[in-house]
Formats: sequence, C-alpha cells, structure tokens
Amino acid sequence: MELIRLVMDKFLLVEEKIFKLLDGSYTYPEFEQELKEVLSDLGKDVCQDVLNELDEKIYKDKDKRKDWKVVQKGCKRTIVTPFGDVNYERRYYKNKSTGKRAYLLDNAIGIEKHERIDTALRADIVDISTNLSYQKTKDELTRYTGKASLSRQTVMNTIRKTKQIASNEKVNAKKTVNTLYIEADEDHIHLQNGKSCEVKLVYVHEGKKETLKGRYALKNPMYFSGIYEKEEIEDLWEKVWEYIKDTYEEDKIERIYIFGDGAKWIKFGVDYLPNTVYVLDLFHLQKYITSALKDDKKSKKKLLKAIFKKDIQTVNDILNEKLKTQIESKDQIEKCITYVNSNLDGILSYSIYKDEIIGCSAESHVSHVLSERLSRGPISWSKAGAHKMGKLRAAKASGISVKDAILKERYKSLEPISLLPDVISYEKQKLKKATSMIRAGGTSLPILNYKKSFTSDAIKSLLESCNI
Repeated sequence: MELIRLVMDKFLLVEEKIFKLLDGSYTYPEFEQELKEVLSDLGKDVCQDVLNELDEKIYKDKDKRKDWKVVQKGCKRTIVTPFGDVNYERRYYKNKSTGKRAYLLDNAIGIEKHERIDTALRADIVDISTNLSYQKTKDELTRYTGKASLSRQTVMNTIRKTKQIASNEKVNAKKTVNTLYIEADEDHIHLQNGKSCEVKLVYVHEGKKETLKGRYALKNPMYFSGIYEKEEIEDLWEKVWEYIKDTYEEDKIERIYIFGDGAKWIKFGVDYLPNTVYVLDLFHLQKYITSALKDDKKSKKKLLKAIFKKDIQTVNDILNEKLKTQIESKDQIEKCITYVNSNLDGILSYSIYKDEIIGCSAESHVSHVLSERLSRGPISWSKAGAHKMGKLRAAKASGISVKDAILKERYKSLEPISLLPDVISYEKQKLKKATSMIRAGGTSLPILNYKKSFTSDAIKSLLESCNI
C-alpha cells in the first residue's frame, strides 16, 4: 500500500497552499477551491490504493476463496464515487466446482455487474433527485464531487434501478388506537408518449395535533404512492393493510375512516379494509356544486343544508330546478346530480360520525408530496420513473431517510473488510517511521516551526493523538 506516501504528499501540498494563502498569493475562496481539489484527489487515490490492496488480499487468502481460480488479472474498471472517477484493477475468477465466473473484489465491495456508481454516490443521487430534476441533480453532484463523470441519463438509470425502500420497520410493541384515518387522492402527470397518468397517494394517520405555532399536523402519518392501475390497485391497499397490521393492534381498531373524492380505486380500499367508513372529501363536493350553481350563493347554502340534513329529496329538487332554468350549465348540473347521488354514503358520514370525523387535507398533501416534483412545470415521465419517484417521495414524507435506507440495504449483504495481518503490521511500521521523522525535526513540516496558529496546533495535536 502507498497510503502513507499519498497522505504525506497531499499533506505537504496542503501546507504549501496554506502558506500561499498566508503570503497573499490566494484569496480565501481560491484557497477553498484549491483545498477541495487536493482532498478530492487524495480521496480518489486512497480509494484506488485500497481497492488494489483488497484485490491482492483476496488473491492471497486462499482459504476464503476456496475453489476459485484466477482466469485473468489486471482487469480494469472505473467507478464514480463522491471523490470523482476511481480507476482500479482486479482479478477475474472461475469457480472450479460450479463453473461460475466473478470478480470477487467487486462482490466484496458491493459493486454489481455493469454498475458504474458506487453505493455512497448512488444514495446521494437518489436522495437529491427526489427534490430536483435529473439535470439539476447531475449539476448539483458535479459541483459537489468535482470530477465525477455523471450525466442526466446516469441519474435516471440510478433512480430506476433503486430497490423499493421499506415504508416502515416492524415495531416490537404494536400501538393501540380506536380510530385510524386514511386519506387518498391522485396527481395527474404527463407521460413521454403524450398521454397522461395518475400517481396515487394514500396516507394513514392517527388524527391531528396542534403544533407549537398554533397550526395542526397529522399524528404519525405514513405515506404510500406510485402508479397502480387496474388489478394493481389491490397491491396498493394490501401494502396499506400490511402497515396497519404491523403497527397497530388491528383487533382494537373500531373504525377506519377513508376520505376520498369518490374514485373507484379509493372505494376499493373501503371494501378491502375492515371496519371502514367512507367519507367524501368536501373539497371535491364543493367543486361540483360551484360548477353547477355558479354564483348562486342562496341555492348553494340551501343545497348544503339539505345535504347535511340527509334530505336527499330536497337536494335533487334544487338541482333539477336549476337544470330547467340554467340551460347553459346543463352538463355541470347533471354531473353534480350524478356525483352527489353516487357518493351519498360518503356525504351522510358527516352526520352519522360528526364527533369523530376531522377535515381532509388530501389536496394539499398531493401538492406537497407529489406535484412539487412530478407535475409542476413542463415535465414528462415514463411510467417506471414516475412510479419510482412517487414511492421515494412518499418515503421522505413519512420521515424515512432515503439515503440511509439505500446504504443500509446495500451494506447488510456485505461482510466487513480486513487486510492480512502482515500488511497491517507493515503499514503501521511505515506510519511510525514517518511520524518519528516529523518529530525528529530534520524533516519536520515547516508549518510546525511557523508561529503558533490554529493550523500548527491542530497538526501537532493530530500527531500526538497517534501515540506511536
């Protein structure tokens, strides 16, 4: 390994740049940029050196690579990391028993076949892209990594290859609640083929609580999203029910209120889940009434009063009367009549369960969770991309760290890496020798003899902490 040489060379280079700053050769922003370049180069060099050493370790450790023989060595590969592009070489093996071929180094560090992005950078890409477009994600990470060879296509492919992030972890002790609330709505997005599509959003919560700022927030919400069509609707509600069963004592739940706009996929959930009560989202009811009655406030008030008194006959009389007098609004009035009568159960729930029903905020949640990334502005999607992005946005809204979840998923399948004892011993001896030379004074770093400063004190403290 050349780590000691690498670190010392870069350390001296940093020292040189510090002096240039203090001597007036750099402005501070220029120094920051120069320092970033040096540290990024050091990161790349260290990663490359470690990877090459690990390949050597795998080759020499014949007990662990039993039945694997080398068929080719010096196979080059480049992976994109947070430090930039790292180039390394590894051996190609064949299993004598199974005939399977593999790069054992790639397996050990968790780099899959044809993969160009390392796990840490992959997690950053996915995390940032939940808020920014693919192009802006690429631009942001290029500024961050400096020399990483990223493209918009790379970002898109990374998103699509990301495995599903678990919506929740099973709890040790399930919670006991009498009532749960589910709100559902959808966001309409543009597809790349010129058509449109719906991204569904469902979220489960325990009601509302007042915040310190005097506003209200949902209690323990969990979000689910994605493109679910036809028979896939059952998959969505199955995920919701699995979450409820894993989180709550389901036999203690007396009622589950499901708020929606009357869409068939939402009413499917009413039939799928137990102990449910369907509640029509009043926002959508108001839209139909306003579209039908326009500015006739008196009729609106009378209509709403009849609705909540469960006087359906009066409701239909008002609308049918308007149908005779407002010919220009015929289509809107007929739609309102159909909508009201097909959602009577959801409307009447307000009278029957008025003490438990709370307001529905599905429209604003769709805007915040989905529309901000999926449909706001001139943007079009593939179904696969929108489905994945919906799931990622839902995970974030649920308080899940997308980056941590991706790292955890990849790391759990890997074993800790350790170098051979003789390699570790050799490197420690080199470090001890280099440290002794610095302390001896003959080859000491000039900055240690410079006037007392934060930098010189920090370096001295670092050397003392080595305790070698």
